[in-house]
This record gives sequence, structure tokens and C-alpha cells, in this order.
Amino acid sequence: MTLFTNVKWVAFSQLSKIGCQLLGMLIFSRFLSAKEFGIMSMALVVVNFANIIRDLGVSSAIIQLKTLNQKLISSVFFLNLFFGFILLFSIFFFADDISCFFNESKLTDVLMLIAFSFPIASITSTHLSLMERESKFNSIAKVEIFSSITALILGVFVSYIGGGVYSLVTQTLAYSSLSAIGLFFYTRWIPSAYFSFAEVRGIFKFTSNLVLFNFVNYFSRNSDQIIIGRFFSSTILGQYSLAYRIMLFPIQNITFVLTRSLFPLLSRNQSNSQYSLSLYLHVLKTLAIVIPPLMVGIAVVSDDFVKVVLGEKWNGVAILILYLAPTAILQSFISTTGSVFMAQGRTNTLFQLSLFNAFLQVGAFILGATVSVVFIIKLYFIANLVIFFPNIYFAMRLLGGKWRDFLFISYKPVIIRFINAGFVIVFERLLKHDNDFPFTPVSNFSFFRRCKLHWFSFTFRA
Repeated sequence: MTLFTNVKWVAFSQLSKIGCQLLGMLIFSRFLSAKEFGIMSMALVVVNFANIIRDLGVSSAIIQLKTLNQKLISSVFFLNLFFGFILLFSIFFFADDISCFFNESKLTDVLMLIAFSFPIASITSTHLSLMERESKFNSIAKVEIFSSITALILGVFVSYIGGGVYSLVTQTLAYSSLSAIGLFFYTRWIPSAYFSFAEVRGIFKFTSNLVLFNFVNYFSRNSDQIIIGRFFSSTILGQYSLAYRIMLFPIQNITFVLTRSLFPLLSRNQSNSQYSLSLYLHVLKTLAIVIPPLMVGIAVVSDDFVKVVLGEKWNGVAILILYLAPTAILQSFISTTGSVFMAQGRTNTLFQLSLFNAFLQVGAFILGATVSVVFIIKLYFIANLVIFFPNIYFAMRLLGGKWRDFLFISYKPVIIRFINAGFVIVFERLLKHDNDFPFTPVSNFSFFRRCKLHWFSFTFRA
């Protein structure tokens, strides 16, 4: 399959998941209390961390390897299954301690139930990797869309009959179970009764560095919440979390679709640097066209956006959105480099860069916490700006590309959007100082929207 076909099916799947999440949030908020949502959030902290350990990077290795054999795939299957049950029993054993840590007695039962999702997911994680390796994203999308919708219906039904927080548990377990059944149905692969440490040892270098990268990345990405929560009030943390979610939600979903689609194609063509480079540059160009307009657009109208969508009580979020926008643009490009390093088998470089990234990001959070949240975000941008250059440089070099290749496909849309944003800001200020100005805010926006589209199409006509 082509990159476009992969992106199309992954996007369909991701949009269905987002739709189910948003619809579920609206429905569950009618039947569940804030406390019940809080209990599930506590459980998900544990689940998300455990997911780093569960896979150990072996599924990515299946996608990346040039050749596979039944013995290796079967060994990976039983290794995944083993760790799935290890996590199940570990959570059973530590559930009471985790509940005591969060000071929430009801969390114990929730954790013990939701832990069953680990062995269930482990049963077909190898099947999913085999399908992604062959770019069978159309079949994967069918499974994920059906599982998302059906799991939501079951969860809503349980909440309707008074199941409380267990409706969310039902939704999680139903999704894992239905996905496992669907993936097995589409692959029809059956493991052999065989396991060999020698087979697994052959991919240990790849997987060990990937697991270390996931650990470092997880803690560096979550350190801002910990530090802001420690040094500032819960209100400020809430404002920061909401602003971060608004800016990163579209970024994470767009880059997830592109990188998930890109990785198997890069892996399949890892010895063809010219083709891999053209694929990667195509993804970067897509991001350069989509992300800067989206982020700068939200930043320019952040004040009005917050007032209209969130309400007056969230006014403090607007300034945070404004400063997070350039960081989000940089992160959209940085997040693509992982697919390149993994496809080329260079997870050691990926891990080493993650240490460098984490040092700068966590350092920015700690230093910024001595002043204000806005200062944290400013330092966070500087850290990401420094991180951006080596990450993109090494990814491009692995594929035989150069900096000028990246600059050539990215500078036009980025410059156009910032110039356009500058015009919007200038005219918006003119409107505020001249009530007789002939354009209303709506017509002003539409006017510049049309100008931008004409300018954009003219610039890229060649």
C-alpha cells in the first residue's frame, strides 16, 4: 500500500476513536460523578505506565526486521503473553498499595478488573504487528472502528443501569477483547508451540533501547505536570493542563496518523535510502502545510476562543495557548523522527537523543518553576528549539538527506502563515481603535481567509 492509503485508513480509525471518546465524555458525564471520573483517571496513570513495559518493543521489531520466520514470531508471541500475565499478577499484588497511595479505596477493584486488559491485548499484539508490517491498515481500521463503537455502547449501557465507574472499566475491557478477536480473525496466524531465548536475543539490542527510550520519554513528558503541581496551585495546574491539551490534542493525533502509516513503509524500504527520504520529506511537507496554520490560527484567536468556547473563568488559559503554539509546531516535526530511527534499526540513537531531550525539557520546567508558569512555557519553547535541530539533522542524515531538503519543503507554508497571522493581528488592533472601520470582525476574518487561500495556491502552483 502507498503512504496515502495507509494515512487514509489510519485517519479513519483515529477519527472514530476520537469521536467515541468525545461522545462517551458527553454521555458518561450525565451518569457518572466527578469522583468516578477521578478514580478512572488514577487507574489510567497505572495502565499507561504499565503499557510501556508490556510490549518491550518486540512488536516494533517485527515491523522493522527485513526477514521473519515462524520461530521468531512464535517466540515473540509467548514473550508478549508472559509479560501480559506478569503485569496482571503485579497489579493484583500491588493494587491495595496503589489505592493507599492515591488514598482511594475503590481504586483497588477497578485496577484488578482493568488489569485483565493486559493479557487480552498481549494475545494479539503480535497479530497487530504482522498486519502493520504488511500495511493492512484497512483491516485494522475495521477492527478498531467496530471495537470502539461497540465498546462505547456497552459502556453507556452499564452506566445507564447504574454501573458507575465500572462502565468505564467495561468499555476498556470490551475494546481489548473485541480488538483481539477481530485481529485474530483477519490475520489467521497461529503460533507454534515454540519459544527460544536465542531468537528473542537477536532483537534485544533493538528492543532494549526502545524500552529505555519509552521510559525516558514518558517521565520527561509528564514531569511538567508534577513540577507545576508541586510549585503552583491546583488552579494554575488545571489551566496549564487545559491549554496543553488544546494545543497538543490535534498535534498528537495528526502525527500519530502519519508516523503509524510511515513506519512500516520505511522499514520495508530501509535499504532504499532515496525512496525512504522522499517518503519522509512528504510527511514533513504535509506537517508544514497543516500544523503551522492550525497552531498559529488558534494562537491568534486565543482570547476570543477561550471566552467563547471555555468561558470567562478560563481567561488565564489564553496567554498559555499563545506561548505553547510555537512549541507545538516544533514538536510535530520532532515526533516524526522516531519512525526513522526505528525503521533504520538505530534505537540506540533514539535513546541517546531522548536523554538529551529530557535533560533540556525537565531543566526548563525546574528553572521556570522559580518564576511563573508563563516563564516555564517560554523556557519549554527554547528547549524544544534546541532539541529540534539535532533530532531532525540525525534523522535526515540517516536517510541520506540534508538540512536544505527539509528547509526547501517547509519554509514556504510556515512563512506564509506567520505573515498572514501578522496581518490579522494588525487589522484586529485597527478594528479595536476605530469603530468606523468598514470591516466587521467576521468579514475581516473571511477576507483574509480568501486572501490566504489565493496566496497559498499561487505560491505552490509550481
